[in-house]
Amino acid sequence: MPVVVDIISIDPDDGAERWRVEASVDLIDGTPALVEMRVRSDAGLDPGYQQESFRWASPIDIVSVTIPQLLARGLDPYDHDLPIDGFPIAAYVDRSIRTRLTDEFLEEIAARYVALGRGYATAIASERQVSRRTAISWVEKARERGILTPTTPGAVGGTLVVRPSSRHSGPATD
Repeated sequence: MPVVVDIISIDPDDGAERWRVEASVDLIDGTPALVEMRVRSDAGLDPGYQQESFRWASPIDIVSVTIPQLLARGLDPYDHDLPIDGFPIAAYVDRSIRTRLTDEFLEEIAARYVALGRGYATAIASERQVSRRTAISWVEKARERGILTPTTPGAVGGTLVVRPSSRHSGPATD
């Protein structure tokens, strides 16, 4: 330590760099901590996108989750393309862990959603350290699976439907 983490978004159409984050992570009292960050875009940063999609803690996730997993597998972290979004779940190298949303996890999210009402996305996103869009997608997924009753589009509400047979073990991740 310190480790400098570069997260770069490349335009898939022309290969040009859209934006770049350079972050320094160092140990403070034995724990990885963000000590410096620079966000840059030659075309100008889109504050709305950054507010909605970027997590300040992502470089810490890379240092404390992704890199140790790569090293444990004998892989060189410098040869690994890091994700640019989807954190904190994207930090996990094992994609089966990242992509599995259990019914139990969605029941927790749905119960929190019902308790919070309007403003739920901001609160859940903050609590789980994810984007608002991820929190919204979890609620949508709970509705799709019948864990939460449907509402009219754009409305907030519904009833939690807890089914005893829906409990599964496993990581509660997206």
